[in-house]
Amino acid sequence: MKKSTVYKICLTGLFSALATIAFVIESLFPPLFMPGARIGVSNVFILLATATLGCASGFTTLTVKILLGSLFSGNISSIMYSLTAGLISLSIECILMFKVKRVSLIAISVAGAVINTTVQNAVFCIISNTPEFFVYLPYLAVIGVISGLTVGFAVYLIIKKLPKKLLG
Repeated sequence: MKKSTVYKICLTGLFSALATIAFVIESLFPPLFMPGARIGVSNVFILLATATLGCASGFTTLTVKILLGSLFSGNISSIMYSLTAGLISLSIECILMFKVKRVSLIAISVAGAVINTTVQNAVFCIISNTPEFFVYLPYLAVIGVISGLTVGFAVYLIIKKLPKKLLG
């Protein structure tokens, strides 16, 4: 079944709403092991939108999630970290997904998560002028791998279990 433009817009809106809700709920809980460390449940919907509807839907879902999620959670300053890191990591994920052959969805998710945490840490160090925080990179990379595995596996299962005609 070929997806119509209206169908893609509706699914993108649904994924954006679900990602925003997941982001706000996850922001209510304390970070995992260090400040800023989270599993990133909302990224399931971004990766799902990208894998099923394409990069434009993925970028739309990401942008809506970050802007509305930051507004609703009361953390406006997180936009400069999250949007920069999200756009860069999703760009790399799109390249891996649609230009590189034989890369699994889970590997794409892991790469995106590690890049995201690395860029967020770099932006923080640049803005706050504290390069000492680069010592967190190895720990954040490990958390990124765990997060990427979790998100990638969840998206893999969703795509595998949902009817083909629903997501295409």
